[in-house]
Amino acid sequence: MDNNSHDGSCAFIKKNFPKVTIIRLKENVGFAMGNNEGYKHARGEYIALLNNDTEVDKNWLTELVAVAQDSRVGIVASKILLQVPFVEVSITSSVVQQSDLDQSTNFSPRGVLIEDISCPNSDCRDLIWYSTGFDKQKVLSGVGLRWTTGKATVLLPILEEKNTFSFVFHGYPSNDSQLPMNAKVSVKNKELCHFSLSPNSVFNKKITINKSTCADNLVWLVQNAGNLLLKDGYSKDIGSVTRILGGSVEEFYEPDSQFFSQERKLVSACGAGMLIKREVIEKIGFFNQHYFMYYEDIDFCLRVWKHGWDIVFAPKAIMHHTHRATTGKTESSFFISMIEKNHLFLLLTHFSLSTFLQEYFLFGCRLFDAILKQFVFRFKHWDKYQIWKIKASGRLDAFISFHKKIFTFIKIRYWWKSREVRNYNQLKHHLY
Repeated sequence: MDNNSHDGSCAFIKKNFPKVTIIRLKENVGFAMGNNEGYKHARGEYIALLNNDTEVDKNWLTELVAVAQDSRVGIVASKILLQVPFVEVSITSSVVQQSDLDQSTNFSPRGVLIEDISCPNSDCRDLIWYSTGFDKQKVLSGVGLRWTTGKATVLLPILEEKNTFSFVFHGYPSNDSQLPMNAKVSVKNKELCHFSLSPNSVFNKKITINKSTCADNLVWLVQNAGNLLLKDGYSKDIGSVTRILGGSVEEFYEPDSQFFSQERKLVSACGAGMLIKREVIEKIGFFNQHYFMYYEDIDFCLRVWKHGWDIVFAPKAIMHHTHRATTGKTESSFFISMIEKNHLFLLLTHFSLSTFLQEYFLFGCRLFDAILKQFVFRFKHWDKYQIWKIKASGRLDAFISFHKKIFTFIKIRYWWKSREVRNYNQLKHHLY
C-alpha cells in the first residue's frame, strides 16, 4: 500500500521486486485508512503489518505464525529493536566533593567535567545517551556540560563500521594544585585512553570505535515489546525508560535482556509490526479511520482483547525500527494534534466516563495554558513563543477535530460496549 508517496519508492519496488503488488492511493489517507485499503486486497489466513521504516530478521514471520497457532490468539506482537546497535563506554575518574571546590555545604561527588560528546553525523549526536553516573546537564555559552560522579556510562550509537567520537574533559575549576584528576575511558575491560588533568586544564580526545572489533560488546535497545496502557489512557512502549533531570523529561530505551525473551500476554501491541488473524478482522472490523495515525493500533487491540482474543508477545519475532522516521524527532503541531485528539477518542470509546471527563478537563487546561503562554511570550522570549505557538496550534486543532466527531464516538462506545466479552472492570487490572 502506497499513501501517495513522492520519494521514488514505487519505482524502486517495481524495478527490484516485480512480483510485489503495489496499491497506490491518490492522497495520503493516514496509517489507519491506508491499512484498511490494503486489507481489501490481501489474501490468506493471516494479515501482517509492517512499517516502511523497518527491517525484519529472516525468521520474523515464521515466529509470528508459530505463536498464532493457538486458537485463543488474535494478534501476535513483534520484538522491535532500534535500528542501530550501541556500545556502552565507561568513564572512570578520581572524585572530590563539591564543597572542596567552592567551600560550600554541597557534598555532591564530582568526578570529571565532560562536554557533550560529538560526532560528525547529526543522527549520531541525537542518539547518544548519558546512562548512569552523570549530574544534570548545564549549558554555558551554548556548550552542554555534565559532571560525572566518579564512574559514568554512556551509550554510543554504532552507525557505521568506523565511528569517531570527540571527547572534551575539563579539570576541576579550582586554584588548588592539590586537586589533580586521573581518569580513563574504556569499553568493558578494554581501555581506550587514560589521562591526568590538573585544575582548570582541558583534555581533548578523539576515540574511534570499529563495529567489527567490538561485535561482542554491541548493545541492542528494545523500542517496543508491546504497549503498556496507563490508567489515564495514555500508552507507553514496553522497553522505553523515562527520567527527569533538571525539570526536563528524557526518554530512551532498555537494553535487550532475558526479560524481553519471555513470551507473554498483552492488552495492546504496536502496529509497526504485528500479525493478525483474518477471522479477527472479519468479526470486528479493522482500524478506525477517524484516528488517521497514532492510537489506532491501541483502539484495535482493545477491541480484539475485549472480544475475548489474546494478544501475545513473540520474543523471537525480531525486527528493527527507525523510531519516528515518518513524523520526525521533534514535536510538531500535527503530532500534538494527533496525540491529543486520538487520546480523547480512545478514552471515550474504552474507558469509564469519569476517567474520560477527568482527562477532558485536563486537556482543556493544557489548551488554555498553551494559548496563554503563547500570548505572554509573544512580546518577549521569542524562542519560547515559537514552542508554545506549536503547542497551542496543535491542541486547538485537536479540540476542534474531537468535537466534530464526538457524537460519532459516543455511538461507537455504546455499540461496542453491548458486544464485549471482557469489560472495563477486567481491563482495569491490566492498567498501570
